[in-house]
Amino acid sequence: MPVTQDASLRYLPFAGFFFVATAARAVLLSILPLKALSLLGSAQHVSVLFFIVSICGIGVSLGVYSALRRISLHVGFLVCLLMMTASILLLFSNDLWAFSAGMVLHIFGITSMEVILNLYVMQRIPRNQLSKFEPWRMVAAVVALSIGPWLGVYLQSTYADWLPYTVAIAGVILTLIYFRGLGLHRLEIRRTRTASNLIRNIKRFLDQPRLRLAWILTLARSGWWQLFIIYTPIYAVHSGLGELWGSAIVSIGSAWTLTVPFWGWVARRYSLRFLMRTGFLMTSLVTTAVFIFAGSPTIAVALLILAALGATMLDGSGHVLFLRAVRSSERTEMAGVYQTYRDAANLAVPGIFAVLLKFSSLPVVFAGGAAWMMAAAVTSKYIPKRM
Repeated sequence: MPVTQDASLRYLPFAGFFFVATAARAVLLSILPLKALSLLGSAQHVSVLFFIVSICGIGVSLGVYSALRRISLHVGFLVCLLMMTASILLLFSNDLWAFSAGMVLHIFGITSMEVILNLYVMQRIPRNQLSKFEPWRMVAAVVALSIGPWLGVYLQSTYADWLPYTVAIAGVILTLIYFRGLGLHRLEIRRTRTASNLIRNIKRFLDQPRLRLAWILTLARSGWWQLFIIYTPIYAVHSGLGELWGSAIVSIGSAWTLTVPFWGWVARRYSLRFLMRTGFLMTSLVTTAVFIFAGSPTIAVALLILAALGATMLDGSGHVLFLRAVRSSERTEMAGVYQTYRDAANLAVPGIFAVLLKFSSLPVVFAGGAAWMMAAAVTSKYIPKRM
């Protein structure tokens, strides 16, 4: 067996950890927008809620990498698990204020954990193995995302309202067990002697064109998935398909990520730039078709699932653009700044649509998503040819 294949297989248990870590939140993925819709009554109000929650969460998330200068990765990881557990308990409440507080903690827990896990990846996986490891990491995470949304709504509608929340807490416990089983609690980041400064780190990030490019393109990809996860269940309810169908569409669309290793191979065979330009272009065109056929739910649903395939092509790149651009001496600081793409997507998508939905009907969200994906397709021409 070739050496590179041995190296790739050696890290599969680590990739599998991302399935367990993602499962804890995946089971609530479709439940949250549907519960927000039941509490608030309209998609426009749901957008406002997600926008406000994201404003609260982004300030907390920006301080994560600075905090990791003062505490160990292990302690940071435990804090993330604690925040996620507290968020699940609050999200179960039917009180709007408690639910909103749970959403803030939920965003904080997820974003902080991704920063920490990216640091573990950069410490544990050699740079020349990242392009092989990232597709497997994406597959592991999105297998959970493929099962979780439908499973959560099914358990809630068929058995008991509290059951998916219990499953989510069980997922948090399993994440801790797997984490210690891999021995990650003994692994620490390499600390630099210079003090961390938020403004300087942001400026340093913005001064590097490849880091800026990685952030912009990942933001576009993350924003489309945010649209898909929040507004697909709402569209299903509004069009008469129902909550269970809405969660099933999210699960089926996410299941395309099982093809991520193939797209990773395409990126290595033909170039990352080719893969990403094709993925952005396809997602944009098909999402435009969803907007056009939104009045015919059966056609729109099929198109949504096809659009998710285009977005999955983008997942084949994982975070390789960032991981190959960042300097080893700046990993902690730049990972913290890079990770704000998730906060920016959480903020921008519901913020933009909160305004648009005040003046237009729900399908306008698909037109908006198609527009920014087309802009990303144009921007991806700046990816270096050798990648």
